[in-house]
Amino acid sequence: MKKILVVNDLIYGGGVEKLMYDLVMAWKDKYDITIMSRAYEPKFYDKYPQEIKYCSELIKHEISSKNKLFSLVKKGIRVINYQRLKTQIKRSKYDVMLVMKEGMMLKNCIRYSVPLKFAWNHTDYNSSYYTKYYFGSGEAEVEAMRNYKNIICVAQDIKKGIIDVIGDPGNLIVKYNPINVEFILEKAREPVVDLEQFDKSDPNRPVRFISVGRLNKQKGYPMLVEACGALEEEGYNFEVIVIGPQEEWSKEEYNNIQSALERTKATQIKFIGARENPYKYMAIADWFISSSLYEGYSLVSQEAALLDVPLMLTDCSGVRELLGDNEYGIVIPKTVYGIYKSMKKVLDDPKMHEHYKKKISERKEIISYEERIKEIESLFV
Repeated sequence: MKKILVVNDLIYGGGVEKLMYDLVMAWKDKYDITIMSRAYEPKFYDKYPQEIKYCSELIKHEISSKNKLFSLVKKGIRVINYQRLKTQIKRSKYDVMLVMKEGMMLKNCIRYSVPLKFAWNHTDYNSSYYTKYYFGSGEAEVEAMRNYKNIICVAQDIKKGIIDVIGDPGNLIVKYNPINVEFILEKAREPVVDLEQFDKSDPNRPVRFISVGRLNKQKGYPMLVEACGALEEEGYNFEVIVIGPQEEWSKEEYNNIQSALERTKATQIKFIGARENPYKYMAIADWFISSSLYEGYSLVSQEAALLDVPLMLTDCSGVRELLGDNEYGIVIPKTVYGIYKSMKKVLDDPKMHEHYKKKISERKEIISYEERIKEIESLFV
C-alpha cells in the first residue's frame, strides 16, 4: 500500500482545504495517508476519520511573544523540531508527498525527503503575486518549483500567470479540482430555517443573491456593498446574503466592510457569518454572485453550478473556463460599477434568470468528480 504525506498550512479553511479533504476521503481506503498541517489542530479528528494519521510542523503549544529573547529561543526550538521532522519523514518512507498550497508551504517542504513530490498552485500571479515575499525573486521560486515532479495548476489562467510573472519551471500541468457531486446535492436538500422563505411565484418578492467566502480582501466585499447601496437608492427589490467567517488575520478587511455598510447605509446585503452547510443556502438562491478580486478556479462557483444556480462572477482566473464569454453565466468587470451594472441588468430583466439557469445546467457536465480524482491519482500510481 502506497504511503502518502499530504501537507497544508490549515486543516479548516476554504477551497484548498476542501480539495485536500475530498482527495483524502476518496483515497483513504486505498492508501496509507498522513496529513501534516503547519500549526497543530486539536480538532483534526472532528473532521477526519481515525484511520487518517496526523502530525504538525510546529509543536502543539507554541506560544507567541514579542520578547526578543523568547523569540530567539522559539526559533531555536523550531530548528530542532524541523530536524526531528526531517528524520521522522525520512524514516517513514513515504512514497508520495502532496503539498496543497504554493508559497510558504511549497518552500518549507523542499527540506523533506520523499521520492515523488507534487505541489498545487491556486493563485493567479497576474492578479496577486504574493509569493515573492517567501522567495525574494521569481528566479528563486522557479528553482524551488523544480524540486517537485509537477506543479499542479487548478486552471489554465494559473499556469499562464506563473509563466508570465516568474517564468516556466518546465513542470507545470493543469488539473481541475474534484468536486464531490453527490455530497453537495445531499447537503443542498437540507432545510434552511434561519432565512425568510419566499414563494418563488410571488412577483413582489425580493430577488435573492448568495455569495460564499471568507471575509478577506480577496473577496472584494466592499465593492459588493457599494453596488448594493447604489441599487437600494434606486429602489430595487433584492437581497444579498453573504456566508463566510471573519478571519483572525483579516480584521482590517472586516473593518473596511463595516465602513462601506455605514457609508452606503445599505441594508439589503446581510453578512450572516459562517455556516457548516452553505449548499442549502445556495440552493434557494436566484443567483450566485462573486465579487472576488482574484481566484484560482473557484470551487464554490462550480458547486453552485451543480445546483443549477445561475452564476454572476467577477472576471478572475478560471471564470471564462467555466462561463465562456458570458455564454453560460455573467462575467462581471472587477469594479463597483461593473457589479452594479450586472446586478441591475438581471433585476431589470427577470427572463435572464431562466436563460442562465438552463445554460449553467448544461455546463455542469464538465464537472466530473470521479474523472478529476483519477486524473490526479494517475500522476503517482
